[in-house]
Amino acid sequence: MDLRRWRGVPFVARAPTESGEQIGIRVTHMKLPHVLWWHSHVQPLIDRDPGRGDRNWNWLLYVPFATLAGGVLVRQPVGYTVGICAENKDRFIPCALVQLLGRFPALNAHKRKSVFVWFLSTAPDEALLSIKDHPIAENRLPKRLGTIALDVAVTHSLNKHRRGRTALYAEESGGNVLLEWYQKKGMSLLPADQRLPLVPRRLFKPSDGRYCYFTVDAALESSRALDSLR
Repeated sequence: MDLRRWRGVPFVARAPTESGEQIGIRVTHMKLPHVLWWHSHVQPLIDRDPGRGDRNWNWLLYVPFATLAGGVLVRQPVGYTVGICAENKDRFIPCALVQLLGRFPALNAHKRKSVFVWFLSTAPDEALLSIKDHPIAENRLPKRLGTIALDVAVTHSLNKHRRGRTALYAEESGGNVLLEWYQKKGMSLLPADQRLPLVPRRLFKPSDGRYCYFTVDAALESSRALDSLR
């Protein structure tokens, strides 16, 4: 029996690279310097790609809004940054940002508690290759950042006794590619005709077939798949 659903699990601590090696990464609580660096260095590159679901996002607005709205609604908001440490240990380079609501009704079982991923974004390779004072070699770029960022949410769910239940909305701008990616990760789609939990409608989009969620079993399977990187 997998005890992680009761005891929790550590966050991923390594990421694969093209060279076949693994580099150390760190998952930490999101801080303002992380968001400021992302806004100035990473987001402009994301905005150039019309196929990205996180195009034209403004984390400088999203983080305080999610914190305020989530706090008022008693949704236990929390933000995480996935990053790597530069050779001089004082420099931490964000590679992914994840903003969560830690207490949310499960999409497929409204009486159960789940984690909801409000915002999730990963840095394009170009952003990490073009850091002026600490460029990262191409063969040392961390890979699978999207998978790792999604695992941050599942890990939070497990550690907060949500049993891995995790949900999100796949932005329309990401098209079918984004929706299919979440399905490949083991998430189920909420049918468009199935109602959402009782949440403020102004904060969430209507059920349209783009809400995704992990069942308990699927979350555990997804979590186990990354154990070699923990």
